[in-house]
Amino acid sequence: MLHIAIVDDEQTHRDILAKYVEEWKAREGLEAEVETFASGEAFYFAWCGQQNCDVLFLDIMMGATDGISLARRLREQGRKLDIIFTTGIADYMQEGYEVEAMHYLLKPLSKEKVWECLDKCLKRREEDAEWILLPTEEGLVKTDVSKILYGEAVGHYCVLECMGERLQLKLGMKELAKKLEGRGDFLFCHRSYLVNLRRVSRVGRQDIVMDSGALVPVSRRLYNQVNDRFIRTFVRM
Repeated sequence: MLHIAIVDDEQTHRDILAKYVEEWKAREGLEAEVETFASGEAFYFAWCGQQNCDVLFLDIMMGATDGISLARRLREQGRKLDIIFTTGIADYMQEGYEVEAMHYLLKPLSKEKVWECLDKCLKRREEDAEWILLPTEEGLVKTDVSKILYGEAVGHYCVLECMGERLQLKLGMKELAKKLEGRGDFLFCHRSYLVNLRRVSRVGRQDIVMDSGALVPVSRRLYNQVNDRFIRTFVRM
């Protein structure tokens, strides 16, 4: 599922942009979640809890936290998302390039331009995604490896927690680990849990905090190994 956020302190602009995005969703036949925020602070609070935004429409001229400052804070987190600036003033192009903005839209917004940006975002995500086919009760499901948070053993099978969805797999944990081998930084942190280190926010002595805010137990025996791998993964990224 695609997660799209709209941040603008003017409700009229939020409503218009949300309408354009909903129409684009209908045209593409896509399942996507669209959220609107009236301030950079509100979005950042939600982002720190979930970090599941894929596309961000971000107004530049806002109150306490302007769009450029917010974009810099997000880039410091090291997570990938497509940022599209929206503004009524064409004076911030250089700052936009510095925070790797994908596009820069001038108000009043054109539906066609918004759709062009979304088409570009979708194409880029499909090209960058690394897909894996996994068996479920309903059949094979195509899953983006980068969206996987962790796997949890449940009986003879396991549950896969991803950003935005939960999959009940017809696989055991060892089979899942084998399928994910070489596809990222997956590591057992407990005999019943396999985590994606690229989606880990913090490693504690008893629990691992995922980007979604979920807590995953880490065994005392594996703590040092997990912590060392997490540090090395972060340095590489």
